[in-house]
Amino acid sequence: MPKRTVFTTITALPAGITRDTVLETLHNHTEMIDLNPLVIERHPIKAPRKATPEEYHSIWYHVVDRINYFPGYQGRTEFDVCFHDLKIGLQTHCYAPLGLDIKDKWTLGGTLPHEPKEPVEMGIGVPKEGLWLREDVDMKCNIMATSFVKRTLKKAHATLVERLVEKAHLVETDLHNNRLEEQSSVLSYYSDPKSSGLASPSIRN
Repeated sequence: MPKRTVFTTITALPAGITRDTVLETLHNHTEMIDLNPLVIERHPIKAPRKATPEEYHSIWYHVVDRINYFPGYQGRTEFDVCFHDLKIGLQTHCYAPLGLDIKDKWTLGGTLPHEPKEPVEMGIGVPKEGLWLREDVDMKCNIMATSFVKRTLKKAHATLVERLVEKAHLVETDLHNNRLEEQSSVLSYYSDPKSSGLASPSIRN
């Protein structure tokens, strides 16, 4: 008998990370798949027959996970998943074997220091300052497997978020260094009279 489980995870994002960098990763579907430590294979597919009318025109992938069922024993599970971009996040819907159905919604929220502060939702641990990433999971699963699936999903997605944050740090560092390099080049250009066209004209006899 299937059991419905709903849970929310909030992750505060470190200072220095911008919305654009995080959203770029959320909207890069292959990267989101590859950031998941369980994934060992994926390839794009056409929408399957089970796709709802809303999901039919979404981006679909067939994914293979390696699952540790218990110490010393691993298995593979294959499933179809669709991706739908939102302005501030991403929706996915996973159709897995044995009736496992997982709807996942990622939302980027929060305010930066120079922005007006907004009221935050109570009761789920939303930070009052800075950016945060919210994951809302709506899962239907066999009641006997619910605890294992939820634990496995939360652990895998915690690693996914850690990798996403680290990638965002690297991107922001590169952007920052590139800006400094450009500024240095501009300053060097204008500090050189010859380059700026301010050199004194040569005197002709």
